[in-house]
Amino acid sequence: MFDMKDISGLGSAFDFATKAIDKIFPTAATEAEKAQAIKNLVPILEERDTTVTKVQRDIIVAEMSQSDNYTKRARPTVVYAGLSFIALVYIVIPAIIKTILLVKINFLSPGQIGALKEYMDLSLPGEFWMAWGSVVSIWSIGRSAEKNGATNKIISMITGGK
Repeated sequence: MFDMKDISGLGSAFDFATKAIDKIFPTAATEAEKAQAIKNLVPILEERDTTVTKVQRDIIVAEMSQSDNYTKRARPTVVYAGLSFIALVYIVIPAIIKTILLVKINFLSPGQIGALKEYMDLSLPGEFWMAWGSVVSIWSIGRSAEKNGATNKIISMITGGK
């Protein structure tokens, strides 16, 4: 039969074809019949994979050639703004406060030092995590579906496509 090693990315088409043939053909089918069926099925699957790749490429090209530069980045802006807030609250502010406390600036009173230590416990509210997580999740799923060639009104609304 065929060597199932992935040569030039064709292994997945052969694997899929083999599994499909095993499910379709009765166990009484000969190896020669199965091999012929695989031989006939592989070009069809390769053509499908090529079409999907071309659609993905076309989507990316169309997206990058939009005239409205901000529209291309509007949803990622929400993602990056959220990441910035996370970095600010959990990394930057605590690092600044720790630096100030380690330097032991003499002009700070014990009350001011206590207030600074309270800011070490800053955290983003649950509402932020719910809203940001929802936006990122929905946008990521929509982009993944769009890149995989799926097109419909909902995906267009999610990703801003036409």
